[in-house]
Amino acid sequence: MPAKSKSTKQVKEETYSATQTKFEAYTGSEPYLFVSYSHRDTAKVYSILNELSDKKYRIWYDESCETGNDFRDELRHRIEKCSAVVLFVSEASMQSPFCGMEIIVARENAKKIIPIFLEDPSVVPPAFSILLSNTHHATIENIDKLMKVMIRDLPPEAMDRLTVTDDKLEKCEDNGRTIEVNEGVRIIGKGAFQNRKQLHNISLPNSLETIDEEAFRGCNNLEAMYIPRKTLRIGESAFRDCINMKSLKIENKLIKIGERAFENCASLEDVTLPEGLTELYGGVFNSCKSLKTIDLPTSLTVIGENAFSDCVGLEKITFPDSVTKIDDLVFNGCTNLSSIELPENLRKIGKSAFKNCKSLTKVTIPKSVVFIASAPFRGCENLKTIKVDPKNMHYKSVLNNDGSKEGSYVLFNKNKSVLITYPANSDAVQYDVPDSVTVISDWAFCDSKKLSRITLPDSIIEIGEGAFCNCIHLDRIKIPDSVEKIDDCAFRQCVCLEKVIIPDSVKELGWGVFDGCEDKVVVYCGEGSLAQEYCERNNIKYTILNDEDEE
Repeated sequence: MPAKSKSTKQVKEETYSATQTKFEAYTGSEPYLFVSYSHRDTAKVYSILNELSDKKYRIWYDESCETGNDFRDELRHRIEKCSAVVLFVSEASMQSPFCGMEIIVARENAKKIIPIFLEDPSVVPPAFSILLSNTHHATIENIDKLMKVMIRDLPPEAMDRLTVTDDKLEKCEDNGRTIEVNEGVRIIGKGAFQNRKQLHNISLPNSLETIDEEAFRGCNNLEAMYIPRKTLRIGESAFRDCINMKSLKIENKLIKIGERAFENCASLEDVTLPEGLTELYGGVFNSCKSLKTIDLPTSLTVIGENAFSDCVGLEKITFPDSVTKIDDLVFNGCTNLSSIELPENLRKIGKSAFKNCKSLTKVTIPKSVVFIASAPFRGCENLKTIKVDPKNMHYKSVLNNDGSKEGSYVLFNKNKSVLITYPANSDAVQYDVPDSVTVISDWAFCDSKKLSRITLPDSIIEIGEGAFCNCIHLDRIKIPDSVEKIDDCAFRQCVCLEKVIIPDSVKELGWGVFDGCEDKVVVYCGEGSLAQEYCERNNIKYTILNDEDEE
């Protein structure tokens, strides 16, 4: 008796029963991919769709085998709303009236068609080969290679870019120009959007409380950032290297902004900080080169280390009276900062706080200041006047009659035992250090390019690091026999320096004392002295001191 033939239903069950997708067809309103295929190819098609789903693409496909006009209308609607059509090309699909309709509707709606050839391309009928001639295509010979091609060619907006666990957004795929983070997300995890170079705009939810470290670091094309009102913490380097971000607005007055949070946001021009903010941590706006001015909240008390370092476009900053501390290197390299008015309640100025502020001409230090670290104005080559409020109990400024109409002012501690800063742009060609001075502070005379002679009294014990660095017209100097220490780089780049007398009293000579002037300088020193040993070790010319050389 001949074998009984299988029913159509049995054939379908055998063909498809072992194959399922790991996901349900997408039915939401976000952009998605429409899949055109023949149900005869389900096994191959579903394996590829599962791979695309793993890559976070939103996918609509038909698994019902329905027919009729209503179903055709549904297909048309889905194609009209999709971002692109993924067409699985086979002999079966090319003979399917549904696939044919889907290709035509896709072309009518100017939808991009991405063909995946399940069989030899020759199966494409001549009419469809014309429609598909200018589209991208891939094969299934190598699934990894196919996925790379698909990710390259598929529209990025069709990818479900966000991985959220509970209330934490942990990861974003590197696609999409605009992203809206759903309400309910409280935390954006460490590095979640890091280096997402396609990202231009993002909308953060009102529920957001924390932005973790490096969350948006390296998002080169992010244009603007609004931090919602509930956000209490921005982690270290959270937006670092967002080089095209132009504006920033932060709402929460209790927010803590981590170190280097906006470092190297080179296009940042407009910054709004919340009233109630008390501290800016280190490097927060370091290298924000387009920032010209910023309004600091009236609640601010501390400006952290390097907070505005290398903000080369910064022209003006107004300090609220609440600021009590300007930390180390805060305005280092702010080459266009031409004037500052320090706040009335300021107590501490950190090391090199205004280093290389080359446009700065005048500074007034209020009576409230109790501590100034070394080299506060190092490299301020146009600084002429440093005035201290006469009521200040710890520091004073002394007029130096340099021949100019207003003269210049030199900064000392209150009893004038420490010379802190000599204004680099003073017109004086000679300066006699007062005989009360015991210490010439680090970088005190740095960049004083008009000075050719400096007289040091025999009260001085220590000459600080870089004290006379880049005094390019200084040609000779006598170190008094009270001096015990000459620190590193003390005469670096004193290119005209010819004669330095160093007494036997000097027991410590730092490295690079004559760096940049070794070819010309001659050191006069006692035989067997530390200075002689130093010169021999560093290949510096020296002469044994005699009575005539003392002059």
